[in-house]
Amino acid sequence: MSGTIPVVARVATGTRERLAALIEDEKARRGILVPAALPLLGLDAAARAEARTRARQRLERLRARGELLDTVDAALAHGVRLELTARRWDRAWPPVPASAPSSGRWPGSREAGWTERVSARLPSALAGRVQAACWHDSAAAITELRAWREAHPGRLIDPGLVAEYDRLAARVTTPGMIWRAGLERLLPPAGAIRPEQAGHRQLH
Repeated sequence: MSGTIPVVARVATGTRERLAALIEDEKARRGILVPAALPLLGLDAAARAEARTRARQRLERLRARGELLDTVDAALAHGVRLELTARRWDRAWPPVPASAPSSGRWPGSREAGWTERVSARLPSALAGRVQAACWHDSAAAITELRAWREAHPGRLIDPGLVAEYDRLAARVTTPGMIWRAGLERLLPPAGAIRPEQAGHRQLH
């Protein structure tokens, strides 16, 4: 599986500001790791193009290894890899069945209440691993939730049924939870952003 796919992380208020702070700091590091002013003086056009290609490839390697997080894509991908490693999920998983949710709202998902969105493109293999890990970790609970919905079409009225639904939903790990957890592994605490900087950063 190659290429990238778009993902959207629904996150708490202030997350975008904290992510912008991280990326701004990493862009400053980028100028040290891969100087923009390459020694191109005296080179012909082909040599200049080759030098620029090498610099771009170095940037791509640094981002892929998590050594430079100067873009939203690189930051989220690195955070997700850290989260998978922490959960011992950074491994090959069995194929995901056609019945597994591939996009949109997962059974048991609690995506309401998140006030901001962070959009990124992740390597397809990484996003696929997250989907597979979430599915295989949550498959039994999702099966029970689907059966519960069939049995209770007028759901979430009886308090006893609500408690049962919540118990099943708590056993579901969605990709959105992994996106949020990955970001939290990277971001500075909310109080680390200086007041005069707030509101002046944008995600790129």
